[in-house]
Amino acid sequence: MSKKIRKRIVFWDALIISIFTFIAFAFFWAIIDSIDLFNPFDEFIDNFDFTDLYYSEFLNDEMPTDTNVFIVNIGHLDRRGIADLVFDIQKFKPAVIGIDAVFADRRGMDDYYLQQALNSDDNIVLGGFGIYENDKAKGIERTNEFFGKHPVGHLEMQANPKIVREFDKFIKFGDTIVNSFSMEIVSRYDQELFLEFAKRRDQTELINYRGGKMPFIIFDYEEISDTNSNLSILENKIVLMGYVRMFAGAPSDTLDSHFSPLQKSDYGYADAKGIEIHAHIISMILSKDFIDKFPNWTNYLLAFVILLLFTMWLVYYYVHGAKFFDILSKPIQFILIVLVLWGTFMIFSSWGFKINMVPTVLALVLCIEVLYLYEETLELFKIDTYLTQKFNYTKDERKKVLRSIVRFEFLRSKPKRSNK
Repeated sequence: MSKKIRKRIVFWDALIISIFTFIAFAFFWAIIDSIDLFNPFDEFIDNFDFTDLYYSEFLNDEMPTDTNVFIVNIGHLDRRGIADLVFDIQKFKPAVIGIDAVFADRRGMDDYYLQQALNSDDNIVLGGFGIYENDKAKGIERTNEFFGKHPVGHLEMQANPKIVREFDKFIKFGDTIVNSFSMEIVSRYDQELFLEFAKRRDQTELINYRGGKMPFIIFDYEEISDTNSNLSILENKIVLMGYVRMFAGAPSDTLDSHFSPLQKSDYGYADAKGIEIHAHIISMILSKDFIDKFPNWTNYLLAFVILLLFTMWLVYYYVHGAKFFDILSKPIQFILIVLVLWGTFMIFSSWGFKINMVPTVLALVLCIEVLYLYEETLELFKIDTYLTQKFNYTKDERKKVLRSIVRFEFLRSKPKRSNK
C-alpha cells in the first residue's frame, strides 16, 4: 500500500476508533447505572452541570433587584394569620397574589375567616400537588372547594437530579392541563407574555436564575400591615406568599428547601426555598431571558464530530510523532477538554444557549485508551492500515497470521475423542 493511499484512509481509522469509543462509553455507562456499587459516581454525573459554576461564581452581582415580583414570608402562621396577611396585602392593590400553600382539608372556625380573605378579590392563585401513578399524572390535590374556586398551579420541583435547574410548564392528565404555579401566575399578570412562553416547544424549561446581591425583596409577615406605607410598591405587582423562615431574623432551616445552582449553603444543605425558585421562574418569563438548548441527539452528534476530529489528529500524530505521543497526547487531551468546556461556558454566559458537553468530555477521556487497544489489535493480526504503516508488514507475515487463525478455528471446531 503506497503512502499516498495510506494518508487517504486516516479518516477510516479515526472513524472506527470513534465508533468503538462510543460503544465503550455506552458499555461503561450501563455498568455504572446498573450496579449499586457505582451509585455515588452515578449520582455525581446526574447532579453535575458546568453551568452551576456560572451561577455560583460568575453571575453578575450588580444586577438590580426585580421590582415586579415580591416575596412575603408566611413563616409559622396559622390559617387566621395567613388570612390577616391576605387582607393587609390586598389593601395595596397587587396585580396577583400567589399563595404557595394547599388548604386541602377543613380545620375549624378559622376556615371561615380564611374563606373571606381568599375571596376578597379575584387576583389570587393557589398551589396544588400532582397525584401520580408510575410517574404519570392522574390528578391534582387542590384546596378544598369550601374556600372557593381559584386558579391553581402545581408546585412540584424536580426531585432528580437534586439540583433544581428546570421545571415542567404544566402537567396533563386526561383532557386536563394544569399550569405550573409560576406559569399560572404569569397568565394572570400578562397574558401575552404567558402565551409567548407557553408556545415554546418544550414542556420542560431550564431556569435562568437571576443574579444580584438581592434578586428579590422579601418581607417577613411581621412587616406587613395596612399602616406600612413602604408597601405601596406592591401596587400592580406580583406578590408571592410562601415559607422563607420561621419568623424575622430566624436562622436558616431546611423546610421547603431545594438545592439550586445559585445559592450555596456553608453547611452543604439545600437552602433555596420553593417560593424563591418560583420567583426566579416568573422573573425569567417577564424579562424574556430564556435559556435555549440542543435536543439530546444533537449533543451526541456534536460529541461524535468533535471526537472524530480529535481522533483523526491522534491517528496522524501516532504515526508521525510516535516518539512523543505518550508524553504529549494526555496533556493535549486535557487542554482540549478544558477548551471545549470553556467554549460552551462562554456560549452559555453570552447568549444563554446551553450545550450538554458531558458526552463529549467522557468520549474524549476514553478515546486514547481505545486507540491503543485498536492499534494493538491491528498489530496482533498484522492488518495494514494508516495506523500500522510504521510496522511495514510483509505479505509472508500476513499469510502466516491468516494460517494461524484458520488452524486455530479448525482445531477448535474439531470433535474431541471420548475415552470409554
